Amino acid sequence: MYGQVKQYLEEGETLAIATIVSTLGSTPREVGAQMVITTSGEILGTVGGGCGEAEVRREAVHVIRTRKPALVKVELMDDIESNSPAVCGGILNVFVDPWWNDPAAVGKHLAEELIKVQEDGAAAVVATVINAGNCPDTSSGEKCFIRDGVVKVGNIRNKELLQAVLLEAESRLKREECRQVALTLPGTECKAEVFFEVLPAMRKAIIVGAGHLAIPLVKFAKILGFHITVIDDRVMYANRERFPDVEEVLVGDMAETLRGIDITPQTYIVLITRGHQYDEPCLREVIHSSAKYIGMIGSRRRIKACFIRFRDEEGIPEELLKRVYAPIGLDIKAESPEEIALSIIAEMVKVRRGGAAQSLAGH
Repeated sequence: MYGQVKQYLEEGETLAIATIVSTLGSTPREVGAQMVITTSGEILGTVGGGCGEAEVRREAVHVIRTRKPALVKVELMDDIESNSPAVCGGILNVFVDPWWNDPAAVGKHLAEELIKVQEDGAAAVVATVINAGNCPDTSSGEKCFIRDGVVKVGNIRNKELLQAVLLEAESRLKREECRQVALTLPGTECKAEVFFEVLPAMRKAIIVGAGHLAIPLVKFAKILGFHITVIDDRVMYANRERFPDVEEVLVGDMAETLRGIDITPQTYIVLITRGHQYDEPCLREVIHSSAKYIGMIGSRRRIKACFIRFRDEEGIPEELLKRVYAPIGLDIKAESPEEIALSIIAEMVKVRRGGAAQSLAGH
């Protein structure tokens, strides 16, 4: 989307970018969902469809003409009364922001940075003032792009507000949470409402074991946008014919291969090899890592024996063992490879989002 935005701006067009900044009740899209409206009425993305989205589009026409942002409250009760198939009944607060190739080229530079951060798979935050409140030298629509704790692009003039934005951006990034926040300037009663759009670093899924279960698991992980690596020591399983859409297929000793992979807090590791004699060495390689998720397949009896050896013979702390989701997956009584894959990917989503569904591991 940002590549198209950059192209429109370079062609001299004014756009309206609509972002859901808060919600109440049941809504069709989440906080952070975006839609771009061009002067010709072309739409990129969606904030939910139906009458509510039509209202946002109408406001976008005015925003494009005046080049002044607006906050739109969309009450979806209208969709219920009109028998819309997308019945939700909640409230969306949508910030409609004009972007154009202004003299400072903030929009164009911001689009360039957004493209780059996506290409790099890095994390970043876009902070936008949606209500300047009583803050001096502050206007709605001022924004900044933050990467690695540094403002790369921005036009927020109030230095105290900018410092408060930097501190809050770090917190939002840790939580991977888009949110509207009321910021109070230190030593004053000045408040401003700022929306933090969080762009998390690329999520990586490392699937160790390329058997039958890996095929549906890869499909689910691909749909959810993971960068996927498949590892196995058998070339007849770990190959591009079986996994044409993944980023990496690695063949070799699985534990040794894991040792050479960079594991970050955005990494999800799934150990589904053909036997515990392969799972255990792989777990040993990753249990001390910063991975967001480590899941291992196996029966409760074998997993218990493995954990006892790790704790009593190798001195691995109990808190590290508790990080491991084993048996792997959510408790949905899965039986087929496709159902088991679904339970695993659902557990990965649970860990990312902080859900309360019951895992087979008891977490």
